[in-house]
Amino acid sequence: MRLQKPAAWTARLLVLLGAVCVWMRLKAGQNAFLDYGGTAWRLSYDIAFRAAKSGAGVRAALPYNTARSRVLRETFSYPGSSMYVVRSDQTGGREAITVALSPSKRSRFLAQFDIQVSPRGKLSPDSFREDLSETARTHYLRHEQYIQTASPPVTELLSVLAANKASGSELLDRIFRYCSEEIAPGSDSGPSDAAGTLKNGAPATLGRARAMVALCRASGLPARLVTGFVLGEDLEARPHTWVDVHVGGQWVPYDPENGYSAELPATYLPVQRDEVEIVKAFENEAFHPKFSIHRLRHARAAGLQESRLLEVLDLTRLDPGMQRTLSLLLLLPAGALVTAIFRNFIGVQTFGTFAPALLAMSFVHADWRTGVVILIMVMAVGLAGRVLLNHLKLVMVPRLGIVVTLVVLSLAMVVSVLDYFRLTPASEAVLLPMVITTMTIERFHICSEEEGLFCAVKILAETLLVALCCFLVLRLETLGRLMLSYPEGEFFVIAALIGVGRYAGYRLTELWRFRDMGRLQPPEETK
Repeated sequence: MRLQKPAAWTARLLVLLGAVCVWMRLKAGQNAFLDYGGTAWRLSYDIAFRAAKSGAGVRAALPYNTARSRVLRETFSYPGSSMYVVRSDQTGGREAITVALSPSKRSRFLAQFDIQVSPRGKLSPDSFREDLSETARTHYLRHEQYIQTASPPVTELLSVLAANKASGSELLDRIFRYCSEEIAPGSDSGPSDAAGTLKNGAPATLGRARAMVALCRASGLPARLVTGFVLGEDLEARPHTWVDVHVGGQWVPYDPENGYSAELPATYLPVQRDEVEIVKAFENEAFHPKFSIHRLRHARAAGLQESRLLEVLDLTRLDPGMQRTLSLLLLLPAGALVTAIFRNFIGVQTFGTFAPALLAMSFVHADWRTGVVILIMVMAVGLAGRVLLNHLKLVMVPRLGIVVTLVVLSLAMVVSVLDYFRLTPASEAVLLPMVITTMTIERFHICSEEEGLFCAVKILAETLLVALCCFLVLRLETLGRLMLSYPEGEFFVIAALIGVGRYAGYRLTELWRFRDMGRLQPPEETK
């Protein structure tokens, strides 16, 4: 490859700039130490579940920011599934809902959370303060299946604890001391409900927490369970449950299992409020969650004074949905590079420069089987409609508008048919690039009229071949996370595009087309 000097120097400068930016980001991450007394941890989820049918999945509660902990970054992986995050208006918590795109014996949801814990100061607004409405107050005083506020063991013990007209903070202190000190330690096989714990003793950890919630609610104090993790080195971490009691206009935490009242250690990480299960399945036969925790020696780029400016450049701090979108968009230049290599080096023709990459993008997070069915049906209906429109002698813009309408209608019907057969496609497969599909249909028809049907089919096949190669690149989750963490890597892609763009040599297809010329013998000289 021969590059002219301006192009060569531009490519070299881009490579140098990208290397310097990556080095600075790595250096900033190494030098970003935690504040005095702070720690950083990585919490990992590994949830395997069996999807009996399309649409089955799991709901996983996610960590959220508190007064002394902050989620620095989070990454998700869910091969063969779709995932979205929802937030609860009532509790303020978050859940990741993962839905299998097709029946499978084993699906997985993987997540990692880097969490900064600071016992000094507050990393986010105080999440404990909350003025309860009447509806919320009634909710946190309710009777439940395992929190039996009106059962005899609860009412009888409460009458004893409320002796001498104890009420308010004094009664709450007695309830906590009883649940923490008077209930004998139990095991996992012990009772896990409030009534059974107070009647038989020796409860599971969950039973002790439920007993305290039942006693508080029976005495008129709103209370709820909180489930999360106690951060510490643990390859097989288990969720831990404690209690929040609403006193003085704020939620006050209590852990009767470990004897903490009014204030918990900073390493207590809440994940689920007013619930027990961190992972719940819907329409599944079984699921197997695994959690692990290990300590990080450095906290990178978030929450530290010396790295506030770099936080703007850290795309991993964004919402998971936005991370997912940006990681795909940042790979689009790589798709353009693949297309350029095929066109400039190999000599493959395509309908449009970005059509292969854009078509590939619509299949990255979707089920490829339903996506292919949708694409084939849409192309077939669009081409048939384009042939019929040729007899109307319309100008281009109205003609393209009609083709778009036919594409949208056929797409809606194909989705309805797939749903009827319980093969509901993901939204990513439905949202094929309508304009690109329409223009591809238009160019195919024009090419078939001008160059012949064989040539049009050949270029269409080459377009789909390049799209397949782009798909294989865009679906690399490791590459997507790398570009999201180091967006300056796009400088390397630009440098590569400059090199490809300056290539003016023979293409591989030309060497094949003119292969017979090398076999020709030079004519003999006449005497």
